[in-house]
Amino acid sequence: MKRKIEFDVYEISKRIKEIDRGYYIVYDTLKDVFEIHNSLQKDTSYCLTLPYKQLDNRTLKYVCVTKSSNIEKIIEKIDNDNKVQENADKIGVFSQCDELIEEKLKEE
Repeated sequence: MKRKIEFDVYEISKRIKEIDRGYYIVYDTLKDVFEIHNSLQKDTSYCLTLPYKQLDNRTLKYVCVTKSSNIEKIIEKIDNDNKVQENADKIGVFSQCDELIEEKLKEE
């Protein structure tokens, strides 16, 4: 069951509206997670699931970073992270090849 959070200790449910007036917080009791929703979105109100077990200042920071107006920055970061991972994978493959070559040379 999902419950809309109207009040909380740190007033996160109130302060989140300063980021976007359509935002509201829902607690999913089945999954034991907090979700951010936006009543102004088309089709669905769901925005994201918070990676935290409680509502605090991290919630506001996380929502600011992930909001749709930052989409270009988010995509750029994902692309850069993917390139770094691809390069690390290539280096790993080259290292494995070097090790195999060295082993073969020792055998001969």
